[in-house]
Amino acid sequence: MKSNRFSLRALIILSLAGILLINTLVMIYFIVSFDFQEVAGKDIVENPYLWLGVFMVLVILFFMTLIIIINKAIFEPIFAMKRAAEHIKSGNLNYPIVYDAENEIGDFCREFDKMRIRLKDTIQEQHEIEKRRKRLIASITHDLRTPLTSIKGYVEAIQDGIVKDQETYEKYLETISDKADYLNHLIDDLSVYTKQELGEFTLNRERLNSGRLLNSYFDHKTEDFRELPLTLILHKPFISTFINVDPYRFNQILENLINNAQKYANNVIEVRTRVVNYHLQITISDDGDGIPEDVISNIFDPFFMVNKVKDQKEKGGSGLGLAIVKQLTERHDGFISVNSIVGKGTTFTVDFPLDL
Repeated sequence: MKSNRFSLRALIILSLAGILLINTLVMIYFIVSFDFQEVAGKDIVENPYLWLGVFMVLVILFFMTLIIIINKAIFEPIFAMKRAAEHIKSGNLNYPIVYDAENEIGDFCREFDKMRIRLKDTIQEQHEIEKRRKRLIASITHDLRTPLTSIKGYVEAIQDGIVKDQETYEKYLETISDKADYLNHLIDDLSVYTKQELGEFTLNRERLNSGRLLNSYFDHKTEDFRELPLTLILHKPFISTFINVDPYRFNQILENLINNAQKYANNVIEVRTRVVNYHLQITISDDGDGIPEDVISNIFDPFFMVNKVKDQKEKGGSGLGLAIVKQLTERHDGFISVNSIVGKGTTFTVDFPLDL
């Protein structure tokens, strides 16, 4: 039920109108009571009644001007904010408040409009997060189903006795192991990404020697490349300096970049290190087809693939690898950049500050 109380505007206007009315009535009283014959022979400038009348006229003009100023300077912006609040309540966040006066009310209107813009951005961010969540579920569901179906098929073949010779049996087991490793990699990517989104991700950073970290990782990785139709060229010795990193996540950054290079390289992957402005830079290059210039700015977006249908079918992956690399690198106070030439290849550079 609505209250019968007067609005602030009505109270102020009625108060000023009351004062104005009283002054008007007083002025009328003096005009009516003024004896013109009594002062006919006197100097009009010396007449006190005249000055009182002039004063009353000035008071009336003052209050009329005051009413106009209060209405324009206070109530118009208040009503503008009220209309904006009604639009916001109805879900329209595109209704601006236009009031640029350099005073306290103007400051308040500008802050109110900033709040509207921030609310709009927040809602858009929430919608984007929800879209990413749905895309994540759809993408991961697809990527998990494929290797699981493959594993199930190989296991059933073994259980049904279809596999007769030892060589085929070992080949099936190796394939099952590879698919399980791929599943583990997907789940780890999913875990990192969701924890980053929820703000629950933590790093166990240590002051470590970069040369030892890189040698340890690539000593194992070199063995994997012996069975691949690709050449891994390591420009050693790797620079040996100190960086403050989580060793497991540092290896995950390298793993995702090397796996990405494996998918797109034609023949060669090269790894180099250098120090620039007290930062360790690790570059991983491939001689693949390169990334078109019009999409290279999106390469670190979650789920982005240059050719989604072809990449998912032929290359595998969920499109989270490079997004996670970017997140992890930035959590280490570093950054990642990419340089690509169509037809010649792509180079990713991860940059970590030195811990001197």
